[in-house]
Amino acid sequence: MSSSNLRVVAAGVAAIVAVLTGIVGGWVGAKTGTCTLQVQTTPADGAAPGSSDGRGVISRSAGCESSFSVQTAAVGFVGAGLAGGVAVALLFAARRDNDKESTVTSAPPAAGADPGLAQRAEQAETERGSLIQTCVYVRDRATSKAIADVLGRSLQEVGVTTVAPVGARFDPAHHEAGGATPTTDSALAGTIAAVEVPGYVDRGVVLRAPVVTVYKEEGRQ
Repeated sequence: MSSSNLRVVAAGVAAIVAVLTGIVGGWVGAKTGTCTLQVQTTPADGAAPGSSDGRGVISRSAGCESSFSVQTAAVGFVGAGLAGGVAVALLFAARRDNDKESTVTSAPPAAGADPGLAQRAEQAETERGSLIQTCVYVRDRATSKAIADVLGRSLQEVGVTTVAPVGARFDPAHHEAGGATPTTDSALAGTIAAVEVPGYVDRGVVLRAPVVTVYKEEGRQ
């Protein structure tokens, strides 16, 4: 139920209670009022005044004739109305506080507020590294080129680049020489003729340097 509908219902209930309280208070006030009975003796026909012979006439005060006390009803109505109004006000004040607490509770946590976030991120990174090493291990030993190509594409998708620098100038800082092959072309001397084992770079970090075969000019030691 919306706040506006709940407010109308609560106000209506408070008004009904106030009216009923006023009515009941009026009836109770009338019944508990003071009722005075007066007995007057009227001399009988032909009797001397002051004699004991005569008829008794009973008269009632206004308290006996009233069956409903308007003043008591008004006081009861006003009192119940004030009490109901205060109760309704307190009800909606508490509801607003609950709504505020609910809003604060349901708000998304601030960045870094989760104490386990760093631990989960570290665990995920560790598991990622383990999977990468497994893929590299399987690819090195795969006898099927198709399987090796699939593993290479999978590694590429997660940020791991395959390093196969065929034709590049050999650099011992980045390459590992696995062998040499002779050449009569001096321009090819010192370049990489083939990649024996590819290298891998993970987002700028070298996982493994490639093992390569280097051209060596014939006649030179």
